[in-house]
Amino acid sequence: MKNYDVSRLKRRVAFGTIKTVENDNTGDYDTEFVPEFTVWCGDYTQTMTQQYTLLGEDIKAVKSIAIRHNDKVNDSIQAQLDGVVYDVAAVNSDSDVNAFDVVTLQKNSKV
Repeated sequence: MKNYDVSRLKRRVAFGTIKTVENDNTGDYDTEFVPEFTVWCGDYTQTMTQQYTLLGEDIKAVKSIAIRHNDKVNDSIQAQLDGVVYDVAAVNSDSDVNAFDVVTLQKNSKV
């Protein structure tokens, strides 16, 4: 995707994994999001056809964001945006020099 205005990248999204970590206060183990890197992102609006396609695949609580192309972003990691943890459902990549990736996020129910 090349026609996305870079000035719309106004928010930070953290990408990482969900890990079991020890709680220092209680000694119990909790699952929590552990960030690995952050990038700037902007909202990306889906067309009605794209929304119906996602509904047909039973994907709910979906958000799409645009980021600068990053090879580290794939569907095996999670993202945290505005304090909410999401699974990366899909990445529509474009590896041109001034290109952006559209990342589809699905709300994670584990954290």
